[in-house]
Amino acid sequence: MHLSDLTWQEVSDYLEARDALILPVGICEQHSRHLPLSTDTVVAEYIAEFLSEKTGFLVAPTFNYGVGLPCDKVFPGSTTIGWQDMRACLTAIFDWWNSQGFKKIFVITAHGDPFHLKALRETGHEGVFVLDLYDIDLTDILEKQKTVKHACEAETSVMLYLFPESVRLEKIEDFETPDDLMKQYLSHSREDAIPGSPGCQGYPSSATKQKGKRIVELMKRHALAWITRHTTDLGDT
Repeated sequence: MHLSDLTWQEVSDYLEARDALILPVGICEQHSRHLPLSTDTVVAEYIAEFLSEKTGFLVAPTFNYGVGLPCDKVFPGSTTIGWQDMRACLTAIFDWWNSQGFKKIFVITAHGDPFHLKALRETGHEGVFVLDLYDIDLTDILEKQKTVKHACEAETSVMLYLFPESVRLEKIEDFETPDDLMKQYLSHSREDAIPGSPGCQGYPSSATKQKGKRIVELMKRHALAWITRHTTDLGDT
């Protein structure tokens, strides 16, 4: 169920039985030459829909802009906002929802930039819970990587499983930046273009639909356990 599809009276009726809302948060961000700018957004929306079906909670309109690497400005279409601006905007939105009766807001994101997550986690609202969908152990699934990187084996596998028509297979190429240099970009202390980068970090050439299915199933189990735990901890309404 989508919040934006309802009238205000129908939302009022919903709030008589429940006080929770699911908010997918995405970003308009380059994902190399083989994945669309919406990659992180559509994955978050997919899991939000799944959780809504399982819990009956409404899904709020997606927050489409997040915090990305400053170095990605060289890739046309990539769009980022400052983490303080993002936090301020979300805080204002959550203030409205809280005043209307939404006391638990479950934020879903598939974008792991540390400043993006900082903005989500520091709005000052006790009833806001944030889930980074890729904060899971994928060592038994991935072959070329130990962790999730960017437009990589993991993210490309997920897109091959969920949205195969959006993957430009002929454009896939592997690329990695040395860890010590990459840390400077991840900390936002460097803003120049990453030397030689097509936009990815990792080994998307090793991605498969089968790996994507396993990752998505793991995401679903983890997300459902997370939202169930927080709902139970706070008490059902």
